[in-house]
Amino acid sequence: MATYAASATITPICLLIVASEFGLGLGRAGGLEVARSVLVTAVLLASPWVAGRFGKARSLGWSALLLGLGLLAYGLAPGYGAIVLALALVGAGSGVLEGLINPLVQALAPRNSGRWLNLVNAFWSVGVLVTMLGGGEWLTRGGDWRTPMFLLGGLSALTGAAFLRARMVDAPDPAQASVAAAWRRTREVLVAPRFGGFAFMMVLAGATEGAFTFWSATLVQVEFEASARAGGVATACFAGGMIAGRFAAAAWVPQRGLASLIQSCALGGALVSAVLPLLDSVAAVGVGLAFAGLSVACFWPSIQSFAAERLRGEATEIFILLSVAGIPGFGGVSWALGLAAEQVGLRSALWLMPPLFLALAALMAWERKQDLSAKQ
Repeated sequence: MATYAASATITPICLLIVASEFGLGLGRAGGLEVARSVLVTAVLLASPWVAGRFGKARSLGWSALLLGLGLLAYGLAPGYGAIVLALALVGAGSGVLEGLINPLVQALAPRNSGRWLNLVNAFWSVGVLVTMLGGGEWLTRGGDWRTPMFLLGGLSALTGAAFLRARMVDAPDPAQASVAAAWRRTREVLVAPRFGGFAFMMVLAGATEGAFTFWSATLVQVEFEASARAGGVATACFAGGMIAGRFAAAAWVPQRGLASLIQSCALGGALVSAVLPLLDSVAAVGVGLAFAGLSVACFWPSIQSFAAERLRGEATEIFILLSVAGIPGFGGVSWALGLAAEQVGLRSALWLMPPLFLALAALMAWERKQDLSAKQ
């Protein structure tokens, strides 16, 4: 999870340098995240078949190796088009990681998955924090932006090798390996009565997390003329808030408390994101981003765990299809904020965020009402 996070966040910390080297505007720069997200989404859709054919753990191993290859190609890319192609490889490797890590955790701890999913997903934020602090320091000292790509490519390859050597109770299921069987399981989830609501919640969860993950570093660099080091610290503040939030949820929030946690955090996130554009110093923005991270921390793993208990179908397909909904939100809002920033400035573009949090809170309230109706 930490390696996957590093691959997703190395572009934001290098974004201004890459944009300057290849003459990109913020709109095209934000489009890099769209290129990665499109491939992540496409491969996610194939993940049910991959899991049935090879088993989750083995699939994670080969996908981490592919991710490493994509990062190495990224570091060698001579131009914008080559970076987009390299990010396609990164997205292809990331898609299976995104699709199968959480279902594997769910399979290993089905009775209390919310706690373990929050714990494992905390290491996504650990990867963000280490990448932003390390990458920001490296770039501020004049290091080449390509070097971190090579380092992460090697780390991803090591992660893949570790998964391929792991001995987990996760054997392939030949009866479930056909495309027809995978589609049958997928269709069962898609037609479930409440799937649409949970899918839209994941779009919003991905959007709120993606906006701050992708643009926090650029926000302080552009709006306050700060260094890459300061940009890395800003995103690390957001990641630190997410780490604290996910570890706290894992330690203290029982499965029955997930709905209240999600709704409360969504309302808190609306308040924080409304205040953030008003802050006038790098230090204040860092504090605001830490609270933003605390607000969004629980969304992705907790919504998936909450939904898996209420939707009809196999847990693997439920997790994958909810991730399919969340990834476009993660990448799409990065692009939308980049386009808005070119017109009104990045700080003003952040006013797009409070309505997303409020919509998520409203949807969670609706789902809680559905639960009460079902009990009656």
